[in-house]
Amino acid sequence: MVDFQLPLPGLARDFNELTKQETDFIAYFSAIDMDSISPVVDCYAGIGPKGYNVFLILARIIKIKERILSDRQLAETLRKNDLYRFVTQDIQPAHNTFNTLRRRLGPEGFVEIHKRFVLKANSLGLLGPEIPDLPKHRKKGIILVADSTFLITCGSTKGVKDDQGRWRFKDESVAFGKGHHSHKYPVGHKAHSLRTVSGVPMATIITAASVYDQKIILLLLDELMGRYPDLPFGYIILDRGYDAEEIHQEIYEHFGIIPIIIRKKMVYPEGFTKDGFPLCPWGVPMKPKGIEYVRERTKYACFKACQKSEQMLPLCDYLKEQSRFGYTCHTYFSSGYRKFGPALPHNAIYQKLKPLRTGIERTFGLVKENRYRMEQTNFYKGIDNVTIHAVEHDIVLTQDIIFDYLSTGKKSPVLKLDY
Repeated sequence: MVDFQLPLPGLARDFNELTKQETDFIAYFSAIDMDSISPVVDCYAGIGPKGYNVFLILARIIKIKERILSDRQLAETLRKNDLYRFVTQDIQPAHNTFNTLRRRLGPEGFVEIHKRFVLKANSLGLLGPEIPDLPKHRKKGIILVADSTFLITCGSTKGVKDDQGRWRFKDESVAFGKGHHSHKYPVGHKAHSLRTVSGVPMATIITAASVYDQKIILLLLDELMGRYPDLPFGYIILDRGYDAEEIHQEIYEHFGIIPIIIRKKMVYPEGFTKDGFPLCPWGVPMKPKGIEYVRERTKYACFKACQKSEQMLPLCDYLKEQSRFGYTCHTYFSSGYRKFGPALPHNAIYQKLKPLRTGIERTFGLVKENRYRMEQTNFYKGIDNVTIHAVEHDIVLTQDIIFDYLSTGKKSPVLKLDY
């Protein structure tokens, strides 16, 4: 039995005659926490006729979930579809009311609504569910993944070259970007997104399509910390496009987050194996003994490996009983964050977190597919409107995960959790 939170007007049909898909649709909207919306919308007087405020946001959620292509079409279907009217308390706004909503709330208002949905998900334990296979001795906190999505723009057909031969578009916020396999004209925006490893979207920044991911990742983390100053963040998983020394260093030093970045080819100096393990004075590879995050160094020990070797070695003082782990040494992050810490390819936490990116890529793929489909036919222009469009997708995806948990107890659409 669904416990409705909304005062619902009557349907044009008997409630008992609704299909399961229709009752699930009503259950989805009845599960939305209105406290995530009303405090934000109530701050903006004159959103529309009395009673529209919160329900205009619900109408925007309907637009995303039902893949309605424009505000005009949304206004029309709200009048004709009794199920939509049922969950929005029978509002029937004109299409320009939604333009007024976007203009008065702005990207900041929609971001604030999304932030409240994320905090709701956090209260349910959905941002950082316990992952049984991860090492117990690790930095505690939410695990993040970053990626980007190309967005086609409706202004992509109106480009002219300037005196320097560079393309200029009517909408100055768009540019040429990396082409997609199904897009012959790669002009538009790029959505740079942070998600938790469990799939919850945390923050999105929109740029021109020509902006590289490396230039935005630190701004994206700044945005994340500004939105959620009280949430703990432990790790961030990034693909090899972010594998640069300054990114490794800045993420750890400035944000206190450990970067798990898929490595490009690395060449270690003399005294190390090709995989980055230091050698003892007799040339035997050592093993990591632990990462000392406060001192910003990794400790290695030989664990008296030469005793198990068939090769005869000179007598080593570290084989004595008082040297429990044999010869020990340290590598320091300051010598090179990319090569020496705080998370290297041979670390246990790196090896456990790296495969999780595959699952996240699948969820990004679904979001990308939805955004591509919507962007091919919508008429939003300007960086603010495109940002609102992306944030609305984040709101819906967050609520999808919340509703799935409330309905089935499943904490993540990405991770396979047995508890």
